[in-house]
Amino acid sequence: MVPDGAPHDTDVLSISGPVMTTIRVTRTPRIPPVALEDTALRSLAPPDGTDQDAIRLALIDPPAAHTTLDGAWWPRTRDLTRELPPLVQELHRRGVRVTRVTYNPDLWEAAPRRLEADGRVIRLGWFRGIDRHLLNLTGDSNRGRLDLLVVPPETTVAAARPAFSAATDRANRRTPTALLDSLGAAGPRVPRPRSSAAELETEQAAAWDSEGGHLHR
Repeated sequence: MVPDGAPHDTDVLSISGPVMTTIRVTRTPRIPPVALEDTALRSLAPPDGTDQDAIRLALIDPPAAHTTLDGAWWPRTRDLTRELPPLVQELHRRGVRVTRVTYNPDLWEAAPRRLEADGRVIRLGWFRGIDRHLLNLTGDSNRGRLDLLVVPPETTVAAARPAFSAATDRANRRTPTALLDSLGAAGPRVPRPRSSAAELETEQAAAWDSEGGHLHR
């Protein structure tokens, strides 16, 4: 018998004659706060350190027509040649096909014009006119254009979680950089010297994705 006033989260000893028996009171398991969050947020930081290659991605699903963003992505580096292939493959697994990617070079290291991913060649183009924390992916016949908030690789888990929550909020109307600035999570620019001729050529090559598209919703 458990004495009155005994704590319910500790072991209680009951003495019956010369025999001492330990009675373990069933503890109510603690549910960590992360268990109450969305599945995508739980994957941001595996508690046991496993699955470090998991794609840290959250999408608004089903898509919303008038949102500023379609979701958030948290890459581990600023190297698109390393980060894009698994992202494209994960999007394909979720039913989103990607053939073109547009980005702002201020956030990324230099990348090629074409990149093999998911068994096909993806076209890349950079354009300084778009938000530097935005990744624009096109080519899917159902979703059309996909605008993802890019959470800088060096962002802490504590800052990444609210960024993911805000980016997947259908009521969000902030641009990617404004959203991250409000959380103090905007990363530094990546300086990349380029010749004026090379810059002009790449700007023109990137224009294909801005023509007829929507840079802002």
